[in-house]
Amino acid sequence: MIKTSELIWQDKQHQRLFELIEQINADQVDVSVFRRLHDYAEQHFSLEEEYMHQLDMPNKQLHIDAHNKFRYELDTMLANYQNYDAPFRDALATFLSEWLKGHIFGIDKELEAFILDSDAK
Repeated sequence: MIKTSELIWQDKQHQRLFELIEQINADQVDVSVFRRLHDYAEQHFSLEEEYMHQLDMPNKQLHIDAHNKFRYELDTMLANYQNYDAPFRDALATFLSEWLKGHIFGIDKELEAFILDSDAK
């Protein structure tokens, strides 16, 4: 059963994702930030998908497809660029930030509303 108070995880995780994205553009970048970002995004998406499955959310496949597109884009960018120079980091941070904003204020708001309206909470 999902409690309304548990929904705070979603906003906190979104905030953490933005913090990791900001670290990509730092003057001194620790290469491990790319792995932490990848792993944290995967953890976040998996948790959202678990909620969608538990609650049998309609149109959940559209949300999962969006996650999969992000996974693919991030994996492709990281696999194809071994030189983490400033232009690459800037392009990656811009892509991630714009994608995440659109996702949060679009499809994630639908998930949040569905969870809040669900009888399972």
